[in-house]
Amino acid sequence: MDDPKTAARWVSAWSTSPIDASLSESGVLDRLGVAVTDVSARTVVQLTAGGTHVRLTLSNIFGVLPLHVAACTIAIGADDARGIDPATLRTVTFGGQTHVRIGAGESCTSDAAALPVAAGQTLAVTVFYRGINAMRTIGLIGGCSHAELGNCTRRTLLHMAVPMQHTADSGAYEVIPALTEIDVLAAAGTHACVIFGDSTVANELPRLLAARLRADGIENVSVTQAAIKGDRLVADGVAAKLLGGAGVKRFARDVLAQAGADMVLVKLGANDLIHPHCQSKQGLLTPVTFAQMTAGYRALADMAHAQGMRIWFCELTPWKGYTRNLFGRGDDIQWSPEYDALRLELNAWFQGADCPADGYIPLDALADPNDPDALVPAYTTDGVHHTPAGQRALAALIPEDIFVT
Repeated sequence: MDDPKTAARWVSAWSTSPIDASLSESGVLDRLGVAVTDVSARTVVQLTAGGTHVRLTLSNIFGVLPLHVAACTIAIGADDARGIDPATLRTVTFGGQTHVRIGAGESCTSDAAALPVAAGQTLAVTVFYRGINAMRTIGLIGGCSHAELGNCTRRTLLHMAVPMQHTADSGAYEVIPALTEIDVLAAAGTHACVIFGDSTVANELPRLLAARLRADGIENVSVTQAAIKGDRLVADGVAAKLLGGAGVKRFARDVLAQAGADMVLVKLGANDLIHPHCQSKQGLLTPVTFAQMTAGYRALADMAHAQGMRIWFCELTPWKGYTRNLFGRGDDIQWSPEYDALRLELNAWFQGADCPADGYIPLDALADPNDPDALVPAYTTDGVHHTPAGQRALAALIPEDIFVT
């Protein structure tokens, strides 16, 4: 029998948190989903761990009808996101078959495909959906996807591909159909750290942090993403299913279930504090309390520790100047000291003996020295979300010693 200390192990090398893609709260899109008929979707992602074999997880957890996968391949990505390196093309099977029917409310993990991959390398996953399907389970961060009619799973370049991206006032949404996790058969000692949160970490942070760790000689840590824009800690998103389920509800699925994950960094809670004061959500939400929020954080810590996972809470960063301009309708909220008081109270609690986390990650270096209630102007696009410079600065503030065991 292999020694678990020296044997290769499955480790999540990329992930995205699934959301419900029904686009209205009533009508056919809410009851069924977005129609997908005889189409291929190619998604290119960057892996944060390497290994000898690859396996995929495809999800239909929000579906109300089966999802019919007729063919699936993986390959190393090309410079053009529509293309692949044909020499690396591999067929993906499911229970020994090249096709699979994923029932409504279910997910499916593929067989292992022999393909050596390295951390930082791009992987292209191409899936052909035959017949009429109702696509409801998608990710919105972490990959670049294109769609083209027909079975394109073995095509080197998609010539008539349609980009699967939506750009709104709140940022870009990278539509990733069905694919939720990619695991690699990694060297012994490799493990995964999951970043769990909202739009403040639904960006390039996992790739930036993983690259920083590798550059500093820490090569056995994968960094994956479980962030949803608009997500809240203690309650589901209101007025749009795209905002995801409550963090306390999805933690087990999106974090604990990831292969090889034994650490989680949590930066979630800003929307619990901000959204109840938005004009667009008046009558839909009531302000949360300190007790409700700390109970939510305790629930995350309890779930993590029950599985032997270490957990860190990140500082809730400033948001003065954020106005949440939706669809060009004008300011949805104005910052005030009263609205911001709970954030400061929670940040203080994170640092106290009563907090059950394994540690606290201060991010005060992101605050403007001339106005600590606001972010450094160069670090933010709108007062709350991070520019590329802000994302790099955030990645640099995560202490490396927490990754060394």
